[in-house]
Amino acid sequence: MRNALGGLLALIGAAATLVSPWQAWYNNRHGSSYKFYEVFGSGITVSRSGIMDSVFLVFLVTAILAVVGVLMRSRALVLAAGVVAFGFTILWMVRQGQAAGELTITGSNDRGIGSGVAWAFGGGLLMIIGALLMPGYPKRAVVAETPEARAADQSARTGSTATASTAPPAITTTAPVDKNRTAPPATPPAPAATAPAAPAQASERTGTERLSKEEREMLGLDEEAKPKKQN
Repeated sequence: MRNALGGLLALIGAAATLVSPWQAWYNNRHGSSYKFYEVFGSGITVSRSGIMDSVFLVFLVTAILAVVGVLMRSRALVLAAGVVAFGFTILWMVRQGQAAGELTITGSNDRGIGSGVAWAFGGGLLMIIGALLMPGYPKRAVVAETPEARAADQSARTGSTATASTAPPAITTTAPVDKNRTAPPATPPAPAATAPAAPAQASERTGTERLSKEEREMLGLDEEAKPKKQN
């Protein structure tokens, strides 16, 4: 709110200073006919001036500075514009009094200081007030760093660095997919392994082993079963 109010006052002051050269300054003489550099030289003379070498040039420069300062929120630029406009008006009044031998303030444009000086004086004062009202950009607070805070900050940084170094980043690689490649044919499952068959001799008995003892004796296969001959 203060920034908007200050900027508004500065702009009104700049506009007032631009209007002032087209008003009567002294003895019904317009400010646009006074040469601005005479104020800093030998003094004010009766010679006329053009527009760009009159006091209008001074107020044009100060108005531009004020507008730029308001847009940039720069108190310094607005204050500088107001001081230059206000100071130039005061200096002109002093030099005019020296040239005329007197400085009459009657409020009449026919004799003495006219309304143009009042416009310039008030415009410069408004720019100064507007600059004082503008807060400008907020300044950053500077906090003194204590040894304890410095040690805590250092330990926090060390801990974060150690955590980052001990935990390597996971790298995930994805093989590129070839869209033109066809899927390989399915491989049939291998047949289950079967135990080898036992040999026929181990699982089957021979014909002679199947004969009973009496049959073996009858056939004379069992020699031990035969009765021994007596001598």
